Amino acid sequence: MNVFRWQNCYADVQTYRHGRTIQTYLEDVIVPALETLDRKTDELEARGGAWAAFAKPDMQFVIRETKLAFSLAIQSIWERQLRAYLLGCAKELCPTEDLQSKIERADWEKLQKLFFRLRGIELCVFPSFGVLDILQNLGSAARHGDGGSAVKLIHQCPDLWEHLPAQVFEDEAPLVYRTVAMIDVPVDRLKDFAKAVAVFWEDSEYIYNESIERKDPQLEEKLARERLTRQWIPRLSRPSTK
Repeated sequence: MNVFRWQNCYADVQTYRHGRTIQTYLEDVIVPALETLDRKTDELEARGGAWAAFAKPDMQFVIRETKLAFSLAIQSIWERQLRAYLLGCAKELCPTEDLQSKIERADWEKLQKLFFRLRGIELCVFPSFGVLDILQNLGSAARHGDGGSAVKLIHQCPDLWEHLPAQVFEDEAPLVYRTVAMIDVPVDRLKDFAKAVAVFWEDSEYIYNESIERKDPQLEEKLARERLTRQWIPRLSRPSTK
């Protein structure tokens, strides 16, 4: 089997808790917080009266802003994990090069190139990349407002605006109306983001295990089972032109 392998680094070992961190953040912070806000919204609706008619929309706005903030939080955790990983690999694999400042300043596109340079595999071939790419754009839009990332989101995931009346999108220039301020991130999207981060680190761990030169029998058995069941096994390919 022509399985892809890279040069293992201590930075690989340090990623062991990354997937668990993001899943715990989702389950113990994000979900309970949103459930609390939903209960408050239901309570306001149950009270009725003129005051509730104004308070409920305000609470719904708070929920939308909270979900957008949580999207940014997930993206921030993921990006810091990735940058720290690349920094660790760079220190070990390219100790004579000054890659630290490049990694610290790199945008999403440059981080992908640095990942390929240091790990020999393109980030875009990971099955989780599509969701992670959306997460990066959403995080950028949440942080900076309307701009290039927000425009990309309109095409990547129109469901972020599906709560708006249909006629809003019938204008000749629909991009004007799909602003970051109008985004309503579905809870399932938040779950997908956390899962994608966790799956990425699971796939990285698999490559790390495959790359161990002298494997003990237990690891060999584990990998043999995993090769039969996992959805993605990275293969060696022709060198990229990047």
